[in-house]
Amino acid sequence: MKSLAIKARQTDSGVEIRFRGSKYVIEYPDEIWKEYPREARDVLFDNLVYAETIHLPLTHKTGEIVYDTPPPYFQTYFFQNMVMDFPSCADVDGTSTAELLKAFMNTTVSFSEQEIKFPDHVEETREDSSVVSISFGKDSLLTWAVCREMGMNPQLCYVVEPLLTYEEKHKMVLAEEFHREFGVKLNKIIHSAGKLRDGIMLGLGKTELGWGLQSTEYALMILPVAHRYGARYILLGNEQSCAEYYHDKEGFVCYPAYDQSHIWTKQIDSMTRQMTGGGVRYMSVIEPLNDIAVVYALYKRYPEVAKYHMSCFVETEAGRDHRWCLDCSVCSKMYLLIVASGFDPATVGLTRNMLTRECKDYYSLFGGSSVNTYALTGRGRDEQLFGFYLAWKNGDRSDLVQEFEDRFLDEARDREDELYKTFFGLHESITMPKHINEKATSIYKEVLSDLP
Repeated sequence: MKSLAIKARQTDSGVEIRFRGSKYVIEYPDEIWKEYPREARDVLFDNLVYAETIHLPLTHKTGEIVYDTPPPYFQTYFFQNMVMDFPSCADVDGTSTAELLKAFMNTTVSFSEQEIKFPDHVEETREDSSVVSISFGKDSLLTWAVCREMGMNPQLCYVVEPLLTYEEKHKMVLAEEFHREFGVKLNKIIHSAGKLRDGIMLGLGKTELGWGLQSTEYALMILPVAHRYGARYILLGNEQSCAEYYHDKEGFVCYPAYDQSHIWTKQIDSMTRQMTGGGVRYMSVIEPLNDIAVVYALYKRYPEVAKYHMSCFVETEAGRDHRWCLDCSVCSKMYLLIVASGFDPATVGLTRNMLTRECKDYYSLFGGSSVNTYALTGRGRDEQLFGFYLAWKNGDRSDLVQEFEDRFLDEARDREDELYKTFFGLHESITMPKHINEKATSIYKEVLSDLP
């Protein structure tokens, strides 16, 4: 069986990967890559090249891949991350977890040499400096706002994914407005290496394989940006539901986004600490909150930040001129949670009523099939139950709210205390150091003391 060949080199601005005659890059702005210490840069290079390409033997159905780089220091971490993502990939792609696992374990991986570069760089960092991986979604916006309130001086880093048709266009507009209002510059990393996940572009058909390492890659990718600011913390917005899982049709534990789960966040933290001699930590300050509490806290306490909210991936032509496509499960979910929290979705551009019968297929509560995998978990179903209950309590009488009233109102009333505790309660956090956890928890207790 023909093997795949990966060639890579460092450039003045980042990383270049060559695969089958095409070039894929990770490019940093403003000399950030050059400023990053050489010994750390060399280790990071080996690991990023491997992480960006680990899935290719599976998507190309070959049994061998050959690198012109040494083995990455974090190879076993990437292995676990990939394996734990297989059930979600198989579920979305309609394939088999067992077959993916078999093919992955039977793949031969070869390197140009066997000497692994060990990280020995010690990063000098400041407790009052951090970097937030911003997407302008509710999680990253609340993360930034809370970190700013806690005096952590959060900078912004945005990794440009080339596969999302109009996402960057809208987010650059938001970034410019955000910069004017808050004086925080967006550090934009060009990530055309993300095309290596695009099965359609590669002529292989749509697939989820490769996306499951995204958070791990981002944490490592942001290290040079953290160096620029002497940042002690790298923060991604992984909220409580990221810990949810279910069992797939073959009986495997299936995390909709394993790389965002709290148990894996601890492993990413281990990686960033090893890369920096303990200098840089990785965590989530919104870990104690479920989705609806994130929305409520953002819109209630930080309305000046909430107005930049954009969660839609705008992958279709419907998103050409608007930052919400208004025709997907993400838009529907955000519309519901904003209404449930007592706010007007139109203030952030959600101008279509997405609680009408035309949107029924986007809600698993009503048996919809056009839903994301989280909505298939028990927690996801209950989140919708609670969201419709609060929308009903707030006086909304749209088509689906009335159907909820007919079919599920009694269940919601019977479970009201449980649902409030689950979705507006503060849950245990394992990713935050104690002193930050105490500050964040104090903020959340205050904002959640006045619930809808």
